[in-house]
Amino acid sequence: MESVTRSAWQQCGSPADPTLDLVSWGVPFRLAAESPSLLSQMSKAAPFGSSPWRSLPAGARSFTLRTVQPETRFQILGNQELLAEEETLDGALAQLSGCLILHVAEHAPDYVFVHAGVVAWQDRALILPGVSFAGKSTLVAELVRAGATYYSDEFALIDGDGRVHPFPRDLRMRRPGRTEQTPVPIEQLRGHAGTAAVPVSLVVFTEFAEGGRWAPEPLTPGRAALEMLLHATPVQRTPARVMATFSTIMRRATAWRSPRGEAAAAAASLLSALTAGGALA
Repeated sequence: MESVTRSAWQQCGSPADPTLDLVSWGVPFRLAAESPSLLSQMSKAAPFGSSPWRSLPAGARSFTLRTVQPETRFQILGNQELLAEEETLDGALAQLSGCLILHVAEHAPDYVFVHAGVVAWQDRALILPGVSFAGKSTLVAELVRAGATYYSDEFALIDGDGRVHPFPRDLRMRRPGRTEQTPVPIEQLRGHAGTAAVPVSLVVFTEFAEGGRWAPEPLTPGRAALEMLLHATPVQRTPARVMATFSTIMRRATAWRSPRGEAAAAAASLLSALTAGGALA
């Protein structure tokens, strides 16, 4: 992103008025800061896949990071509306990252974003929809260690044909009993990230439970589509498009639900199911 930032400054801003225009998954937006160095930090918070944008359209959202009482507080604004305030730059950049990805997810014209972990195996994708603290990243990491291709531990990006696209940021892992996340590069797991869209073969709703027993039960296609709606963006803006996308997925995918204990047993079962075409045991 740093090289992108330097070239984009030449197109979009000046040292006296640093701005950076980007597009991510079809959504253009602007970053603005008080200095080039702060803008450089902001650029690192842009969603995976962001690239320079030469002509920002009217109505595109602008995100500004500014200091208040220098070096003591940082504010994030969206079109001059206060979105968040943090006492540290790291905290502000984390908030900015969340604001940007939610904005992109809400307005991406060609993709439905589902809060989910994603891996692929033999050109078949597994989607693990779930809320935060459900254990998605832990299970995704175990699947990658077992040889699956990493696509995401945060969002499944699904196009209108029901294919999932790579969104391979570093995994965010939590230590037991802790809420803060630690970035874990995929290389640290001796894994590799996907580079091409693949069809969804398996959708599994699972959550870690102490002493949980892996006992998958099938879901009907209609039930699975409704369950995915709970984790999808932009369901409120374009519900018909989102539901049509999920219906496309469920014409060829199978869906299951189960609690789980340790990730290893679930991972082995899931990879076997992908090999077999979707039947879990």
